Order: sequence, then structure tokens, then C-alpha cells
Amino acid sequence: MSIKKYLEHFEDLSNKKILITGGTSGIGLSLAEQLLSKNASVVILARNMKKAEEVKNSLLEKYKDAQLSFIKYDQSDDQSVINAAKEVIEKHRDFYALVLNAGITQQKKPVKYVDGYPLTIKTNLIGLSLFLETLLPLLNEKHRFIFQGSLVAGWHLKKIKSYQDKNISFWQQYFISKAGVEALYYYYLEQHLNHEFLLVEPGISVTNIIREFPPVIRFLAKASAVLFSNPVEKASLPALLAVSSTTKDGSYIIPRGFLDWRGYPKIKKFPPKRRRSYLVEMIKKAPSK
Repeated sequence: MSIKKYLEHFEDLSNKKILITGGTSGIGLSLAEQLLSKNASVVILARNMKKAEEVKNSLLEKYKDAQLSFIKYDQSDDQSVINAAKEVIEKHRDFYALVLNAGITQQKKPVKYVDGYPLTIKTNLIGLSLFLETLLPLLNEKHRFIFQGSLVAGWHLKKIKSYQDKNISFWQQYFISKAGVEALYYYYLEQHLNHEFLLVEPGISVTNIIREFPPVIRFLAKASAVLFSNPVEKASLPALLAVSSTTKDGSYIIPRGFLDWRGYPKIKKFPPKRRRSYLVEMIKKAPSK
């Protein structure tokens, strides 16, 4: 089946508003395009508003009648996160689903730490947790929250006592942050709140996020893309399936291919080993600014 055929059989999303964090590039942008093609109203929460304006113009050229808007959102900045949550309530509290897609792989030099946290952990996990903790108490109606996880969440994690540990390697920062995202999904799912919580993984996909990798890693990632990775248009399909009204609360959606690396999405049981409640407890114990 081609991606075009998959989309042709996907339900129409008219009258549904979908919010996406980190939707100006990579998987988030691909998802935004797919949602617009199915007539959804899309709100993108973006860190770089200049880039957001470029994306807006590009999308409106292709989808001239699109309902598309943007919110300033930097997941590494506490005040930006709080402001964005308040703007969601003020302008878009009628949203159907929120795709929690924003994240980075490696901190950009010279910025390595924010509020004592490695930037990767601060952005991918601590900022995400703050966003949810700010937003959820302000919502009365039922909404759907879709967490963007990663297959690296199942890999070996360094044992740490604090997210502010200065001896966490670059790769472990990323592994820990994505494992934390998946632990957050399970934590909220177990709270039995008046919302729906789903987890998706894109498999291996060479997106713009690799621009933060060292040159050698970028080269190897691009060279192996043909054999091992999902094209970004396919990597965004698990999140698209999570938006579907036929997909149930608690669903865990991943690629169906070899080692969950690539392929069209499937729903499976969330692995018990990834629940890792201690990662959520560490967020709660983290010192405030």
C-alpha cells in the first residue's frame, strides 16, 4: 500500500481541531500536512516564529482553505510553556487532540544546560511535564493527548538519582528523556483522568533532527536511510492513526516492520519494562527554579 492509498482510506477530520507541538519540520510538519489534507483544523506550537511564518505560507499555498494557526512555544523555557498553555485555553480549548511531538536530540553549543538540566532532558521531558501539569487542570472537557515516544526508550538507561546529574552522556540524555516521555504516558493513563492518552513511535526516521548530530553520525544516518529508516511521511502515520476516532484510549502505536524500525502503523501492548515509574517520581522531586 502506498502512503497516498493509506491516506485515501483514512477518515475525514472536518470539525476536528488538532494541536501539534514542534510542527514546523520533520515528523510534526508531515503530520500537519496529512491532517490538513483530511480537512482538520491545525494549530502548531512552534519555537521559531520566523520559521513558523514560512511554514504557514507554504502550507496555505497547498491547502488554500486550511484552518491553520500558530502559538509561540519553546519547550525548554518555563515561561514560554506556561504562556502557551494559557493561550491554548484562551483560544483553542475546543481542541480534539494534542500531539506532543516537540523534542531535540542533542543540545546546541554553547548552550548545554538550562535551569541546571541538560538541554535535551529539559526540553524533551521536564518542559513537556510542565506543559501538561499547567494545561490539564484548566481543561474540563474530554481531550486526547498523543505522546511521541521513541524505540530508544527500550534501550539500556544509565542509573541516575537526578536529571541534573552532570555525568550523563549525550546519548544517555536522549535515551533517558524519551524513556521519561513514555513513562509520563503510562503515568497519566493510570490516573484515569477524564481524557484519553495514547503513545506513538515513528521507528527510525532521518528527519531534520539529525542536523544536531556530529558530521560523521549525520553521514552514516543518511547513508543507512534507504535500508533501515521510515520516510518522514510514513514515520508520521502512527500519530495520524492515534488521531482516528477508531483508535482507543491507551493505544500504543508503532511501525509494523522489522524490529519496529519502519512500516505502516500497528497497535500493540505497551511493554511493562517501559513503565519506569521512577522517572516520573524524579520529575516530581526535581527542584524548582
